Amino acid sequence: MENHAISDDQILHRGEVILNGFIQEELKSCESEVTLFEQPGIREEEEEETRLLQEIALQVRRTAQTLQRDTELNHAIDSKWPLSSKDSYWKLVNKVFEDGVISWERIVVLFYIAGKISVKLASAHLPQRVRDIVSWTLDFFRRNLLDWIREQGGWESIIACLSTPFSQMAAVFLSGILLGGFVVWRIKRNN
Repeated sequence: MENHAISDDQILHRGEVILNGFIQEELKSCESEVTLFEQPGIREEEEEETRLLQEIALQVRRTAQTLQRDTELNHAIDSKWPLSSKDSYWKLVNKVFEDGVISWERIVVLFYIAGKISVKLASAHLPQRVRDIVSWTLDFFRRNLLDWIREQGGWESIIACLSTPFSQMAAVFLSGILLGGFVVWRIKRNN
């Protein structure tokens, strides 16, 4: 598919479906009853789109699993708990893209952060805040990532990028670098 054929609405819709699915999977791990969306029956003409989105979601989940071992990233997420506002969430998320570099690996880190915080909110019985995290993350996508995703050819290009073990290791490496910056920022802020 050529770049000009990809609409912003399509990119945002796919991003929302992938994000909702990712967070819903994370919520299953804490046996949360928070439901972000109802899965409608799939019409025949939507089967190919559904398969594509399932493949993208699989690659995102595989890459995100490598982030579970990143103690610095998880500590930084935990240090933002309890999340008090959209501004505090955006400060954490902006650290991922602080240097202006966007990559699929960093977008997975964003998904991971949203998922981890959503689990914490669901465990604290704050279902509306989980929905807020989804909304805030989609707002971040719209404002900061939409053009980049379109330039890459849409969400489809994430499959090739994340299907290699190198990409998964790069996500862990990048999260460590980003969180090092976050720790320095917190120390400076506290002084």
